Amino acid sequence: MELSRINLNLLISLYHLLYSRSVTAAATAQHITQPAMSRNLSQLRSIFDDQLMVRVGNTMQLTPKGELLWQQLPPALNQLENLLVPSQFEPAGFTGEFNIASTDFITHDLMPSLLADLQQDAPGLSLHFHLWHPGMIDSLRQGRMDLAACILDTVPSDIYGKQLGSDGYSCLVRQQHPLAQQAICISDYTAAGHIGISAGGDKIRAVDEALEALKLNRRMMLTVPFIHSAMAITARTDYILTLPSHIANHLAAQYNLKVKPLPEGLSVPTSNYYLIWHQRLQGDPAHRYLRERLLHSLRNYR
Repeated sequence: MELSRINLNLLISLYHLLYSRSVTAAATAQHITQPAMSRNLSQLRSIFDDQLMVRVGNTMQLTPKGELLWQQLPPALNQLENLLVPSQFEPAGFTGEFNIASTDFITHDLMPSLLADLQQDAPGLSLHFHLWHPGMIDSLRQGRMDLAACILDTVPSDIYGKQLGSDGYSCLVRQQHPLAQQAICISDYTAAGHIGISAGGDKIRAVDEALEALKLNRRMMLTVPFIHSAMAITARTDYILTLPSHIANHLAAQYNLKVKPLPEGLSVPTSNYYLIWHQRLQGDPAHRYLRERLLHSLRNYR
């Protein structure tokens, strides 16, 4: 059978005929006249080389070919409609997976509530989180990553992004730290031992570049890959942990840490937070659904 011979409207007529088993009812359902539906049935019988439905007593019954088509036609029409007609995304019926790059702070502290909701709303949605690093911009381009929540100076021209917010930096120290009860001056800051977070985005470079502009540096005594590891260690040592302020304020009480301003005179540029994706996914309904849920959750966690 050649597809060029088939008018798609005939498939709609076939659906209504097989469903109602009545030319009159099928014509009414498709909003055409009964003679027009009779002509459509005649064409369909010629295309499929089968009667499709025959009269048995006072009713019309499907032939074996008609029964087979009735099993195959509804899902085929759904696929055609999804292909040809933009429609609303139905999360409950979606099955698929996405790879998301983010920090451990996002997955540990901000995502659990949303992920619990998504399990109910879109049970066939599989999400795989990966620890963000700047090289993952290429992973977005090449399709290995579908979304990233990250700190960026600028968003590349081929990447779509929505800014989630911007933030400065704060210091975290344990309650018994020698500097806990006083303002931290720049000389105390550079003389102290520091702990830094080496993964999940650059939370060290911006501070060090600001110090370098003052011809100063700090003593980075320890780096760890995860935020909660750094918090737990800071709670037991006299290291200073310098982090974006929203993370510091969100987690300080959990580890009984004290949030302190940066030393006066140390000006660290504002960090900008984005949710980003490649332009080829801009129109994908499932991707749009997921990123809108993520945007809402990440923008409103405070």
